[in-house]
Amino acid sequence: MRVRTLLLFSLLVAPLAQAAQHHLLIISGIGGTDNYREVFVDRATRLYESAVKAGIDENNIILLSESGLPDMSRPQRISDKPTILQALREIGARAQIDDRVFVVLIGHGNARSDGAAFNLPGPDISAVELAAALTGLQNQLVVIINTASSSGPFIDTLSADKRIVITATSSGREYHATLFGDYFVAAFAESGADTDKDERVSMLEAFAFARRETRRAYDGEKQLLTEHALLDDNGDGVGSPDPGEFEADGALANRVYLRQPPSLALGASAQLVTMMQRKQDLEQSIGELKRQREILSRIDYYARLEELLVDLALLSREIRAQGS
Repeated sequence: MRVRTLLLFSLLVAPLAQAAQHHLLIISGIGGTDNYREVFVDRATRLYESAVKAGIDENNIILLSESGLPDMSRPQRISDKPTILQALREIGARAQIDDRVFVVLIGHGNARSDGAAFNLPGPDISAVELAAALTGLQNQLVVIINTASSSGPFIDTLSADKRIVITATSSGREYHATLFGDYFVAAFAESGADTDKDERVSMLEAFAFARRETRRAYDGEKQLLTEHALLDDNGDGVGSPDPGEFEADGALANRVYLRQPPSLALGASAQLVTMMQRKQDLEQSIGELKRQREILSRIDYYARLEELLVDLALLSREIRAQGS
């Protein structure tokens, strides 16, 4: 009987252990000058380090760069177009249903007749080409962050269901080198981005932090802001400069984190894995309820919302008590 009970328990928790693996592709493009080359490599390596600290398996992280990276023990791969396409095929072959895939572009970009492109050693990769390469990830939630100049058109091209697209600029005409990427990377290492104090940074929090700090940097230098970041996560192809959990854009990004959720494979207890899954379900239910706000009576809406928020608060307290 005990063996059968353990077997049944393992079958129940196994999906939780496998359901939320994170995969990260960091692409550091061509710098053009030594200064920009160093800046882009620095951002890429800082993001890599933050991802490892966030619990993402190093085997699930691919870092591509224009040239070799300092202090990296893993094999170096060049960020040219064939290697990027191969990396996405590798992730597509490895990722399971409901895994999350993050693609971060760090570098320069330029507008083109077909939208925009990201600058690489050799031929650039266009938004259209990247969209085609992502078709093998239909069963995964995909997050694309393009921190390059002229990145705005990537939203219209890449927008889709179960997808978050963030760009450093609002159009291809914003062609100056951007600061947004530096602050977006910093968001995962600095406490200031964690506005709800749950010890993890959502894509929405990272976007808001980077947008705020970018504007502050321009204001500090008394310069006109030349980059206006956008976020799209509802699949309509229209990015928002000010998304939020109650807005058309932002509800999904508010529930997606770089941090790898606890899993049995990473040594978390079965109880914690179950609690984190329950927390994710509650957050999703709250998001769905908020989207129904206009069709529900005021009394019904707030009664349901209060119940969900109380459940979430109590569960979050239990999770913190376990040291998560």
